[in-house]
Amino acid sequence: MKYLLSLLTILLGLTLTAQSIEHVGSYEFYTGNSDSHFLRDYLTLNPDGTFLLLSESYNEETMPRERKEYGKGTWTSDKRLIFLKAEENDIDEKHVLNLNNTKLRFDTKSPRDNSNRDIKTSVIIFDTEIFWLKGRTLIKGANTTPIIKNKECCKTMWQAHSYLNGKWKKKNENNKEYHYSFKEEEGVFNVYKKNEEGVLEEVNKSPVTIKILKAEDGYMIEQDFEGLKINLAIKYLDNTKLILVRRDGKESILYRIIE
Repeated sequence: MKYLLSLLTILLGLTLTAQSIEHVGSYEFYTGNSDSHFLRDYLTLNPDGTFLLLSESYNEETMPRERKEYGKGTWTSDKRLIFLKAEENDIDEKHVLNLNNTKLRFDTKSPRDNSNRDIKTSVIIFDTEIFWLKGRTLIKGANTTPIIKNKECCKTMWQAHSYLNGKWKKKNENNKEYHYSFKEEEGVFNVYKKNEEGVLEEVNKSPVTIKILKAEDGYMIEQDFEGLKINLAIKYLDNTKLILVRRDGKESILYRIIE
């Protein structure tokens, strides 16, 4: 009797494995031109029953320009249906997407189909609480690497806000960070410095209000220190580098902190 039960358990495990083994792999949805904007969702279904999703986008006309969000959990399958599950401990600061109860339909070319039709193996997300994922088709084995070229800013005021928004540092100043944060036309500038424990602490006694102003030969940043206004000319600005020039001609070169 024990032998029969053990054999039944092994056969059941083999059956479950056979149902899901073809689903294991990576799937991608991608649209865009890789130069100024793109949308990308990358789902990996691992053999151990776990999954990881990366949903990212880039648009040089929005603020912030880049978005990266992750989700993780476990998955099971039943014939052509794939079910994602996320427990409470699967949601954290990095993995913010809750994909619990998300359902996908697996599609592949039938072995009996002898035609020349190019039917790519894919999954369709037909039920999910993440609204932008619903209805998307992810192709198995696809893996696009977006190449965003560094472009010198700026054609529009909005683009200047978008490029400047974020965290910056000077080349040989690893213990200090300069943060620019915009909401509509006005923003806030903060300086942070690491303490002895390596924790960033705000240097400013009060937030500095900032605006980007149009100048004759480009743009400048107006910093308002509680009524004392200082203008810094933007000599150069792209995805990774910022050069500011004071009225006396002294330059400050900052580099974007990639997170």
